[in-house]
Amino acid sequence: MSTLKKLFELRESLDTYERELGLDQLSEVEKSVLEFVMHKKEATITAITKDRYFAKYSLSTIKRAVGVLLSNDIISANQSNSDRRAMILSYNQ
Repeated sequence: MSTLKKLFELRESLDTYERELGLDQLSEVEKSVLEFVMHKKEATITAITKDRYFAKYSLSTIKRAVGVLLSNDIISANQSNSDRRAMILSYNQ
């Protein structure tokens, strides 16, 4: 099986899972930010921007994606206990 064929099959599976979870209305960067928030214990916008995966996105793009997720009540932001400047992002289950 060719690598590209396998890659496409993975994309199809991912698309199916995203539809089942109701995430198909989100943009790719919004989905990526959400997945990062779910993956990291204390996710912040700064942590997102420092992750190698997000190097291809500007700070404003990441902030916009976080804003969409917050406004749709998919994630929430709470002030960090250790650093009052930081807002900890978490998934709303």
